[in-house]
Amino acid sequence: MKNNNEDYEIKMHKTLAEDLKDFARESHLDFMDYTWPKTLDDPLIEGYHTREICSAIDESFEKLRHGESSFYLVNVHHRAGKSDIVSRFLPAHFVGEFPDKEVIQTSYKAELAATFSTYGRNIFRSEKYQELYPNIRLSTETNKKNDWVIVDKDTKKPLGGKSYSTGLSSGLTGSGMSLGVIDDWFAGRAEAESTTMRNRVWEAFTNDFMTRRAPASIIFIIGTLWHWDGLANRIRNEMKKNPNFPQFKELIFPAKREQSPNPEKYPGEYLFLERYDAGWYREQYATLGRYGAAALLDCNPTMRTGGLLDTTGIVYHDKVDLEIPADTEIQWGQVWDLAHTEKQRTGDDPDWTSGTLMGFQIKPGDVIPHLWIKNVSRCRKGAKGRDEFIRIATMQAGKFVKSGIESSIESKDAYEYIRGAVPEYNWNKIPILGDKTVRIAPLEPIFETIGHVHLVRGDWNEDWIEEIIRFDGSGAGHDDQVDNLSAGYIMLMSSGLKMSNNARAALAARRNR
Repeated sequence: MKNNNEDYEIKMHKTLAEDLKDFARESHLDFMDYTWPKTLDDPLIEGYHTREICSAIDESFEKLRHGESSFYLVNVHHRAGKSDIVSRFLPAHFVGEFPDKEVIQTSYKAELAATFSTYGRNIFRSEKYQELYPNIRLSTETNKKNDWVIVDKDTKKPLGGKSYSTGLSSGLTGSGMSLGVIDDWFAGRAEAESTTMRNRVWEAFTNDFMTRRAPASIIFIIGTLWHWDGLANRIRNEMKKNPNFPQFKELIFPAKREQSPNPEKYPGEYLFLERYDAGWYREQYATLGRYGAAALLDCNPTMRTGGLLDTTGIVYHDKVDLEIPADTEIQWGQVWDLAHTEKQRTGDDPDWTSGTLMGFQIKPGDVIPHLWIKNVSRCRKGAKGRDEFIRIATMQAGKFVKSGIESSIESKDAYEYIRGAVPEYNWNKIPILGDKTVRIAPLEPIFETIGHVHLVRGDWNEDWIEEIIRFDGSGAGHDDQVDNLSAGYIMLMSSGLKMSNNARAALAARRNR
């Protein structure tokens, strides 16, 4: 027989369990904690931004119950859990509280949105979720990763609620939403730097996504601020110009405390020290460079104004041997950019065929590679003279130096031509894709770090420096030597220089994941 103390403890345990369920239904942060899958290796880690975003979600639920719409722009640095909060857990929590309402999840591609939707569907099916919302189930008739329908547990009749995922620029016609989520509108920097893509995203947002709203709705937009003219900034500009445009509440969390509008709420110098130490943040800033860090970390993308590569920290050397000891992890290569068309080789100021003898080096303790330029060879010759010029320069560099040539749409035949003309060497085809400013982006932090660009003195230095300073990505003037740098980075860094895992992650983020 149980004594009074045992009865009291059982009663208190049941009361506490019910209280936890109530908290989980009422608070999005508690909902995440309650339904967080035990199979995940990583626990739910809270930061200041986590609590603020979840609080905004709680606010939006309350407004919706009173027939009010709410709009939120969430900006926080990469890998800070924003997709967990909004894209993975929010739809499941929403349909639990509003089983008669519809959800639309979008991203830059339908597959990513479907992945988020699948995660939410699995939360819905979990035992913990069913403890919170025991009267609803997923329809067995609709069992798609991007489309799930809510039904009454007993009658199996649809309640009106559903979640649908798709790409931002496709598949929204005919769908409606009381909750709409956009999680990343660009796949990476290459798309963000394209005016055509920015316009396409804006049209999809205004003409398709926002027209799907119910009379009262919740809109969350989260993503990396790749560009100053991206979706988030266009929304800000429209809010200023037009008081009738939906007024988004902005939740902005820069990585550095000093840049935050609420620095007193940061746990230290950086935003998410509960998960990442200060060293991680310093490596991210160092690896991304000023332009990349402004977008990915500071939540304040800047406009490119020319002079993309900083030459003030260049170090000059009288000479350098290619046979540097192996423990310095250097990779040498000679990269060629060809003026191969008649248009490029003629005119008042024809293009150059240029080859850059360069190397990348990771020194112990460094995050940012060192760039070495031993020589630049240029000529303005016809095909026969050009091939002989390349053959001589390649032989002078030596067979242990990796040789590469760009392979772009404009020069698709050049690689095969040169390989046949100078067959003594193992030529590498270097794939060249995207805008010039995107391709040069990984070089920016190297140039910004004093003492990490090394030039051997030569009569080519002055022209090289002048081109580097002048380069703004516009295509005006000559940029063959800049193109060699970006192609060399692709060819040599793909060989796998040693660097820390954090540095690799940051470089991967800079190269559009």
